[in-house]
Amino acid sequence: MHKRWLIWLTVLLAGVLLLPATPAWADGGPPGDDGIIIWNEDYALEEDERLEGDLVVINGDATLEAGSRVAGSAILWQGSAQVDGTIDKDLVVSGGDITLGSHAQVDGDVVCSWNCDLKQEEGARVGGRVIEGLFPRGIHLEPWNGFVKPMVPSPLKLWTSGPGQVLRWMLNVIRSVVGILVVAAVAGLVALIWPHPLARVGQTVVEAPWPSLAIGLLTVLAAAVLIIVLAITVCLSPLAILLALALSAAGLFGWAAVGARVGERLLHALNAHQVTPLWAAGLGTLLISLIGIGLSVAFCLAPLGWLGVFVLGCLGLGAVVLTRFGTMAYTPSPPIPPVPPSPPSPTPAPPAPAVGEAPQPPEEEA
Repeated sequence: MHKRWLIWLTVLLAGVLLLPATPAWADGGPPGDDGIIIWNEDYALEEDERLEGDLVVINGDATLEAGSRVAGSAILWQGSAQVDGTIDKDLVVSGGDITLGSHAQVDGDVVCSWNCDLKQEEGARVGGRVIEGLFPRGIHLEPWNGFVKPMVPSPLKLWTSGPGQVLRWMLNVIRSVVGILVVAAVAGLVALIWPHPLARVGQTVVEAPWPSLAIGLLTVLAAAVLIIVLAITVCLSPLAILLALALSAAGLFGWAAVGARVGERLLHALNAHQVTPLWAAGLGTLLISLIGIGLSVAFCLAPLGWLGVFVLGCLGLGAVVLTRFGTMAYTPSPPIPPVPPSPPSPTPAPPAPAVGEAPQPPEEEA
């Protein structure tokens, strides 16, 4: 895949996220060699017309009549494509439908993703692959030096792969960003509703890190074994789902507590006067989530990122267990004082002489 693909899809994503109401940038007849980008309007390429370059349509439909030609790729976001002409490279549609007429010819791949339906009439020709669905090949993790391989591939691999790989990569990035924002929002909401339990859990993480880490590791191992055992049995499999949900809720609560402590320290370092639990938890959770995800996709630092996320998660989970979801303060048991050595027994005194008896002088040594 050409490097220009990545540029087009980046522009496409920015347009969807940031400029949904922007007027059309171009309309009318075919443009020059650089292609064309259409915003919030439909585009039609009439018979015997030729478009030099790529066609990008955002929030609009595209119609390629019979005899028309796109000397590049056609990319549509939130729009449908009616193709009866020729596309020299790839056709990518997300959030719309694809209709390939009887005269349609696509020399590259056809990617129909994200709520997209494909209809191919008899006589339509596709030179490459036909890829349908959000993640057409499924999600799989490959081993990488004993750890999980990062989800984000190298730019070189992206530029040399098909458009479906780029689209899946961008959707993974969007999903990760949205997931981080949702976790931060949930942490802020938890801090707003249960500020005192969240503060107790965070205080336990700071004051008793080793017990929290140990209890968190034991909880994860015990819960994993119990979930597997319950999932094997058919009648008890719903309990496995409930246990997994409870473990996830406890882990999220602990993660929010760790984030709240980080957010408080950060806001105090920035000389914030009024530090509310809502903003501290949201900001701190967002920060540690971004750092964890960022390290996990940094290739050589990926093992460090996964290890950091796992350790912080176990710390928060252990503190949640020790404090019973923050309902009681954790007081570590005082250490047992060492037993002092017993004093030596005193030497017994010689017996006193009887009354009326003169004391005997000590015998001389020979």
